[in-house]
Amino acid sequence: MKQPWFEYITQFGDIKSIEDAFIKLRQTLRDSGFTSEEDLVNVSSAPTEVFMMRDQLISKIENSRNQLKRYGLWDEDISRNFDSYISRKLSKLEKKHPLSNGN
Repeated sequence: MKQPWFEYITQFGDIKSIEDAFIKLRQTLRDSGFTSEEDLVNVSSAPTEVFMMRDQLISKIENSRNQLKRYGLWDEDISRNFDSYISRKLSKLEKKHPLSNGN
């Protein structure tokens, strides 16, 4: 049986929106000349659009956290599990949407 917090975010939460925002950010990074994960370690210069998309992604993740908190589905264990789930989800998307075009 799935945990209630996980059931909520996968059934009623906005995970799809988080995924879409992350994919769009990856595509914009690639279009802006970022070609490897190492390029993202310390970004000091990028188009404004990249920073805006990053902020939107962070906001969507925070909104998902707040939804769980509003419904009483939040504690330290859930916080760790939620962060781990989001991290794994985005890591899989990184592999599906690499910065390089295979060149």
